[in-house]
Amino acid sequence: MKVLQILFICILSLMIVVPVFTLTTEEGAVSEIDNRTLTDLSRESDDYSDMLDSYIQDRIGLRTEMITAFTTLNDVLFSEMIHPTYTYGEEGYVFFDYTDEIVDQEFIESFCQYLRMAQDYLETRGIPFLYCLNPAKTTVYARYLSDGYTYENKFNTAMLEALERYGVNYIENVSLLTEKSMDEQVYNVKYDAGHWNDLGCYYGTNHLLSAVSSYFPAVTTLSMSDFDIGTKLETTLPVSRFAIHEEVPYFTNTLLSQVTYLTDAYFDLQLNPSYRNFVYAVYSDSTLPDVLFFHGSYYNGERTKFYQTSFHESIGIHNYENFLDLDYYVNIFEPDMVLLETAEYATTRGYFSIETLNSKILNPLYETVQELPHQSYALMELDPLIFSEEGSALTSAEFVVDLDIQYGYVLIDDKTFDLQIADGVASFTLKTENFSDTAQIELFTTRE
Repeated sequence: MKVLQILFICILSLMIVVPVFTLTTEEGAVSEIDNRTLTDLSRESDDYSDMLDSYIQDRIGLRTEMITAFTTLNDVLFSEMIHPTYTYGEEGYVFFDYTDEIVDQEFIESFCQYLRMAQDYLETRGIPFLYCLNPAKTTVYARYLSDGYTYENKFNTAMLEALERYGVNYIENVSLLTEKSMDEQVYNVKYDAGHWNDLGCYYGTNHLLSAVSSYFPAVTTLSMSDFDIGTKLETTLPVSRFAIHEEVPYFTNTLLSQVTYLTDAYFDLQLNPSYRNFVYAVYSDSTLPDVLFFHGSYYNGERTKFYQTSFHESIGIHNYENFLDLDYYVNIFEPDMVLLETAEYATTRGYFSIETLNSKILNPLYETVQELPHQSYALMELDPLIFSEEGSALTSAEFVVDLDIQYGYVLIDDKTFDLQIADGVASFTLKTENFSDTAQIELFTTRE
């Protein structure tokens, strides 16, 4: 009996000591189980006791293993999903954990107002703009949500009303995918609760391309014959060790052999540190337009395969904060069209800074203001700092301007580019092939 007691005490001691001594101390560590940055120690915390409590809870040793074991036992014994990210619906469907439906009308107004400003900015330069709103799995498969959870689709209703009111060019895939879901699996039952599957992406992209074709008839919709279509076995939920066994659709674009990638030459492209996905693809058909496509995780990664053979040049940029630097990217890539895609649950002030949405100003077309009083300089008169990193396709320049300068332009040969001005410093970045140190700079102090 005494031996059993000693053994029990030893096991109990190990259960206490091992997690403490295997505490994760790496700064900025990310949890693979719930896809977030773990709490760091900070001297600037308002409440040190709360910070320390969160730090220990987040970083205790074997945390991932303990959560996985607890989640698996609840699933096997009680058919319950106890997980920081996911929850079960009806008939085995997996969704993101349910949250209250809160419509942030202030954000929606700021977002749609910015979209309209971006649309006007682009259209005056002869560049069509189109916004695509994609639905969450919760919206498309609302009929499989758990009993007791009421979902009213409030966000999409408010967003579509505002888009209409501001006159934004848009399409929505909410209706299309909800209709398709009655007969086909456009989001998987279990795997990847946050995104459509390849079949859903196929239908949603075709709807987008159909709208693009009204501007550029050379762009046609996708055909099933463009793809080798099979399935792929998924054995865990994304960013989780939760075990599943699900065959999901997998499309391979057979035309991608005709695509070359220039991404690596733009290694110094300015991207928000939190949203760094970028791909520059060139398809062999030069009769197609060039597109600048700001999109989120519905298209990041492999799903760029659904649009890269529908355009000649396609520049895919992680959206959110990067879209608020629209003029920077238009200067560089000179697209024939700009697309923006967001998923409903990622169209929030958590992804788009409402302060920037409200304060961002895009330059008027140069031809509409060139008769206003302004200052003209040759670039080299301003003692600019010009730089281009070795191997980069980009060249940048910056120079000091008076604090009352509000906006300006760069004139090179027959092209006009926008200056970005902040805190008395003007800057611009162009493809090196477009750059010239003989550029003319036009600076304006007033807006009209």
